[in-house]
Amino acid sequence: MIAKPNLQIDEQILKTDKVICRHISNMSNLSRGQISQDILSQLRHFVEHIMLKVYANDDDIEDSHENIQKAVKYVKNESSLRHLSRFHHFLQVSVSHRTLEEENSERLMLKYYEYLLRIKNFLHEKYSIDVLSNLEQFPLEADDCFKEYYEKIAQKVDQYKTPIRNGFRFDRFYIHTIKPFFFGNKIYYEVAFISANDRSSKTDRIIAFTNIEITDFYAVKFAIADNYIDLFDKQMPIRIIVDWEVSIRPCEFSNFSKLIDNNELTPGQSEQRNFARYLTETGVSLSEIIMFSDEVYQEVHDRIVPKGNTRHFFDVLDTCRSIIKNEKPGCNVLRYLLHHMTNRIIKDQYKEH
Repeated sequence: MIAKPNLQIDEQILKTDKVICRHISNMSNLSRGQISQDILSQLRHFVEHIMLKVYANDDDIEDSHENIQKAVKYVKNESSLRHLSRFHHFLQVSVSHRTLEEENSERLMLKYYEYLLRIKNFLHEKYSIDVLSNLEQFPLEADDCFKEYYEKIAQKVDQYKTPIRNGFRFDRFYIHTIKPFFFGNKIYYEVAFISANDRSSKTDRIIAFTNIEITDFYAVKFAIADNYIDLFDKQMPIRIIVDWEVSIRPCEFSNFSKLIDNNELTPGQSEQRNFARYLTETGVSLSEIIMFSDEVYQEVHDRIVPKGNTRHFFDVLDTCRSIIKNEKPGCNVLRYLLHHMTNRIIKDQYKEH
């Protein structure tokens, strides 16, 4: 799609982009912390005007507070725009009304780099608008040894055309950390994970690499390939995640539902598969689903819940939605558990009598 010329909203986006790029170009004169402070002060304005453009469906629109609020609400209900929505949420929490110390600003910029690269690619692919032209000049990793290490890994990861489902066994894991790294304007991930049972600990961690965007909200199933890189005249074995899916354990569905109404419920195979497929494809969490508008929430319900009169796990979500929307006691705990539904944590919430 080619952007329409002379749209005021485009001018606002490009004006802010020019300021951000100017700050990055000043890296030789200021510290990374100082540059980060300057960039962070521009980001909320930048992201909100991109949201406004998406909401306007590539037409022009008045740059008003009311329209920006409508745009933010619209984006939050579109799972395909979750990166914009989450980035905006982070910016609201972290930098909206205060100037951070240099060290904190630097840490945030390292975290936000992935979102900025996604915005750069999104605007180019959807609207043919080029922004953040010198983003790669922002220094991420100073150690040349690590640059070579990650470059070699990225090259190996690119050999796999994902997703690959045939010929690999899927095992279930909990993700401990996901660390992004970057090569050639592409995003890769170093993923640390443990076996999905109640006995595993951090010392049992496994490391693997991928270019697939993976969520760490719930238990997952990975298909893993063994490979190696040549580094310092030696072959170093590495693991590569070639496919994945969300795989909430049946006991987690059951123990969570018991928390809500003291009635254990394990969804049928069809509903479990539909949940897994939806959460994998969209990258959203259950806590985000229950905050969708009534219309979108009903659409998700219809997509996941199989036909029939039996009780479904979505009925439990209905109860959670009511508690959280009405800010009843326990709403914050519920939001956390829906966002990270891990059996060990769920079981810690109640005491057997």
